[in-house]
Amino acid sequence: MIRGLQPGDRLHVLGVAGTAMASLAGLLTRLGYRVSGSDQGAYPPMSTVLEREGIEVRTPFAPWNLPGECRAVVVGNAISRGNPELEAALDRRLPLVSFPETLRELVLRQRAPVVVAGTHGKTTTTSLLAWILRTSGLDAGFLTGGVAKGLGGSFALGAAGQPFVVEGDEYDTAYWDKGPKFLHYLPEVAIVGNVEFDHADIYPDFAAVRRQFSFLARLPPRRGLLLLGADSPPAGELAEAAHTTVETFSVPAGKAIAADWVAAIQSSGPSGSRLGAAFRGVARPFLEGRFWGRAAARNVLAAAATATWLGVEWEAIREAVHEFSGVERRLQQLAASPDGRVLVVRDFAHHPTAVEAVLEAGARRWPGALLVAVFEPRSFTSRSAVFQDRFAAALRSADRVLLASPAGERRGRRLPGTASLDLERLARDLASEGVSADVLGDHSALLNRVGELAGGDEKTVFLFLSNGQFGGVPEKAATRITA
Repeated sequence: MIRGLQPGDRLHVLGVAGTAMASLAGLLTRLGYRVSGSDQGAYPPMSTVLEREGIEVRTPFAPWNLPGECRAVVVGNAISRGNPELEAALDRRLPLVSFPETLRELVLRQRAPVVVAGTHGKTTTTSLLAWILRTSGLDAGFLTGGVAKGLGGSFALGAAGQPFVVEGDEYDTAYWDKGPKFLHYLPEVAIVGNVEFDHADIYPDFAAVRRQFSFLARLPPRRGLLLLGADSPPAGELAEAAHTTVETFSVPAGKAIAADWVAAIQSSGPSGSRLGAAFRGVARPFLEGRFWGRAAARNVLAAAATATWLGVEWEAIREAVHEFSGVERRLQQLAASPDGRVLVVRDFAHHPTAVEAVLEAGARRWPGALLVAVFEPRSFTSRSAVFQDRFAAALRSADRVLLASPAGERRGRRLPGTASLDLERLARDLASEGVSADVLGDHSALLNRVGELAGGDEKTVFLFLSNGQFGGVPEKAATRITA
């Protein structure tokens, strides 16, 4: 059915206010489709994007939101049976299509898909690679799960026949398709930076996660490329499944690891880092930019390696890396106190590996500062006891930790059949490592503690870590320290 759609047809998007869904709606509008959408609510920045694109948004969900002349309904993976609008679409026998299916058939088939996958680093790598390609003169398209500051948003259509860089999410596709989104994208190039256990509400064990990534490794054509992070063994092992050119990359933490692309951080400070890189033993000129820590360096190397394979000259890559201004909600400084002594920073980190990486980056960006990790476990996986010990190991590199319970209906979210993450135990485990940790049950108490800690004499950086909006607490903290 979806292949029969033509520009001018009316499409309706369920869950349109999410970052990915709003971006898809924008792409469809630019292709000439008449697009409307609905959600339970719509808020900036995506409500602003939808308004800019002229997309009518109807809230909350209701059967009468469905346009009478609708040719198909695009259903986001957050939509499930019982949603009144979905039930009305089923009653009317309207064709239902998923986000990745729509993207593949209406956008990617006319372009050269570059799929950026892996447990961590997808958004930044996607954004940086799109930035490199577009600033080098290619009319590349992109769709990313965040907002890259220099790209003007989270998506661009680009030209037919050009690369289209898309963040390859391993989360499920739709309520009727529990396979990962990235298997729908027909990659010419696939990047898998790392593979770890995550999304325990979808995957029963790590073997199930690895299996889906092995399917992705089989997808690029013989003329394509599979780029693998060799210093993540489960990612490096995917070479065995490939039927295409394979290249590997590594930024080793200690002992050198054999890879085609190898890099090391040569220097790092408040203004950024310098990365020394080599391809098959031949050194390349340094890459310098506003990135910090090993995880960020791996993202830079993966983007540079892919851009090289796509024909971009190294000097153009160097210039793009130097000018790249980052992605919102990735080590994003929200505010500084008038004297510059206290900073409020937020990041999307919600997996122990990501938390650890953000703390390393924070220590490099603000050397000598007191790092206060303010952590909200919000996803199903992080609210469960799956990573109880891993979170303790990740957070112990902070100078102080504030643990917050998610607000509202998310407070009790965890995986069925599992114990909840024990915040009190986590605080005790951190204390045994010499890290002071407090559990704060509500946001007002959390803000008060932030205010108390901000009143000291030391330079202090508050790192707010959550994959949600954190109840607006980071913004409130920013207002408090600038008052």
